[in-house]
Amino acid sequence: MAESRIGRVIDQATWRRFKMAGPTQPQVFDDAWDDQRIDAFYQDQKARGPRSDFDLIEAGYRGMRPDDFSRYIQVLSSAGHHLMETNDLGETVWDRIAQHASGAAYLTALPRTLTAN
Repeated sequence: MAESRIGRVIDQATWRRFKMAGPTQPQVFDDAWDDQRIDAFYQDQKARGPRSDFDLIEAGYRGMRPDDFSRYIQVLSSAGHHLMETNDLGETVWDRIAQHASGAAYLTALPRTLTAN
């Protein structure tokens, strides 16, 4: 058992699944995303108001496993989103992902998308 930050006792499996992500660890949940869930996530992101393509990609990176993220990138690409958009610092999402220790699996989503089109 582990104690969460709010003082509730939870089992280790739940703690590993829902713990906060650190600066070099993307927030990933263990469950796989089917195509309907990926589409619902995309629709939810669009419904939150005007968001840059950078923000849409980053949201998927922070919440999905690498294989699911790759499929999400395909959805964004098919919808005409610019996958190489930069933020205010001139970085692409791919530049940021490359800085993370566990980002290599996510970086493969870009080449798969470009070769699929």
